[in-house]
Amino acid sequence: MKFCHPPLHYTWFILWTFLCPVFVVLHAEDLPSAEPTGLWDRRNLLDDPGGWRTSLNNSGWQPFASWTGEIWDNVGGGIRTGMTDDMLFTGGTEADLEKLAGWKGGTFRVSFNWIQSTHPDHNTGAFNEPTNIDASDQVRLYNLYLRQKLGDDQLTIKIGQIGADDDFAQCATAALFLNPAVTAQPILVNQVLANGNPSIPHFPLDAPGLFARIDPKDCPVYAQAAVYLSDAGSDVSNNHGFGWHAGHGLIYAAETDWNYQLSQHPGTLATGAYYNDGKFTNWDTGVGQHGLWGFYGFLNQTLYQATDPNGKDPQPVLTGFLFGGVAGPDSVAEPDCDCACGLCWSGPLPCRPKDMAGVAVLYTGFSPAFTRSAFNANGPGVTTAGETDVEFTYQINVTPWVAVQPDFQVVFNPANAGTRATALIVGVRAAVTF
Repeated sequence: MKFCHPPLHYTWFILWTFLCPVFVVLHAEDLPSAEPTGLWDRRNLLDDPGGWRTSLNNSGWQPFASWTGEIWDNVGGGIRTGMTDDMLFTGGTEADLEKLAGWKGGTFRVSFNWIQSTHPDHNTGAFNEPTNIDASDQVRLYNLYLRQKLGDDQLTIKIGQIGADDDFAQCATAALFLNPAVTAQPILVNQVLANGNPSIPHFPLDAPGLFARIDPKDCPVYAQAAVYLSDAGSDVSNNHGFGWHAGHGLIYAAETDWNYQLSQHPGTLATGAYYNDGKFTNWDTGVGQHGLWGFYGFLNQTLYQATDPNGKDPQPVLTGFLFGGVAGPDSVAEPDCDCACGLCWSGPLPCRPKDMAGVAVLYTGFSPAFTRSAFNANGPGVTTAGETDVEFTYQINVTPWVAVQPDFQVVFNPANAGTRATALIVGVRAAVTF
């Protein structure tokens, strides 16, 4: 895998974030001693030697870091066969402002991503690429926001550099899968402004925004709404996280979630909508047109749960999800509909109770105006009317801090392949929490 050297100012940021705890350990005399933890039982690779993590947490600092690496092989179909790889290193810290400054309910978060990728979709030709960590090679700022809880934690407000995919259309069961279109609906995150930039802030680029969530106690329903700058910038190597544009429109989003019990099996039903007043390409005329809307919904349901012999809460064993959405008008939308379903099985093997297996099927439909347009980057009639993705995945939780996840995906009618030959993709992900 090829790695690039991050810019000097980011190098100092990385060193400060992760060497600061080492400095505390070396110079503190009265750190609380942590209980010894075996390598394979600890929650994080670095654990808590000398109580450095406990000391920082007690002081109000919660540093975090993780590394994810993948290898993908398009073994047949698509544009061409071949192997690619990608890597994501995420780090940052959360500051508890109540512990640090007496600011009740306040939290500050900053994080960055270091990404390296050779882009598996260049081989598959799929509209929905097989991995949710692919982006341009770069070290860039990601989250930078203040979170405030009010009203006995019933109201949460975030302001700063945030992303819609952290809060909207987030289905718990779908989070297991690696295909980004399963974890974030295409009709929401895969629309493109007239300048070619994504029309909503989401990984790998966030943008300034304001988010609010109302979660009343003893009520199964909560509601949330947000407004973001529509244009977070282009995913290019010289965008260090501040490439957003304030004059290219706003996107407004709202969602309501209902948590219920069905025969004592928990579930969640959610509906949401958004409107983007930015400028999009009219696929019939090629000129700019303002306004894009979308509606979506999802269902997450526990289908079977095991009874704990010690009397603790039942643990979900088999869960399922459904989601669907539409976007318009067709004259400016790229994907105009999507739908998916999937199952997740916890502990599929008696000897591996913490592993997870899953299967998901996703369909993404494209607007007729987009597929026939002479202004489509693929040319008229090249993009398929719809793409179907099937994913089989198995997450092996080797330890609490490392997981290995083999993955197999089939893409029928890959939208950007031209040949429309079914793509067969094999991959594996390794993830380490520090």
